[in-house]
Amino acid sequence: MADKTIQISIPADEDGYVSFECPHCEQRFKLRADEFEESDAINLFCPICGLVHELDHFYSKVFIEKAMNLVEQEAMEMIYDMFKGIERKSRGNKFMKFKAKSKPRVDIKEIYENIDELVEVESNCCKKHIKVTELDRLIGVYCSCCGVKNWNE
Repeated sequence: MADKTIQISIPADEDGYVSFECPHCEQRFKLRADEFEESDAINLFCPICGLVHELDHFYSKVFIEKAMNLVEQEAMEMIYDMFKGIERKSRGNKFMKFKAKSKPRVDIKEIYENIDELVEVESNCCKKHIKVTELDRLIGVYCSCCGVKNWNE
């Protein structure tokens, strides 16, 4: 059986922001999708706690769960297709009959997750746009690009 690649994209909200979750403080925030896509950064600074980690560690648990759900659906379809192939090959065999049952379905969950209570902040240093809670905005956030603390007075 050949390897199969599944591409899953993180959908943006109505304002063009994508959700992330810090692996350190587990707080959720959003980055503007166009700025995120054009960035070639390997690491990301959490705007809330300021700690840095590899970019792929910031995918939210909800997104990972929903992505795994899509992968499970694809795997079930591949297994079903394999069994249908065995069924077709066994049609002319009088010693063995094989019947694939109906195609299994896995409930596909919506990947989009909205966090309505977030407010937009622009970092003073790199001019990156971030959405955080109002409390985090008042305390001050870190730039997701360079990690500099941005105080909003």
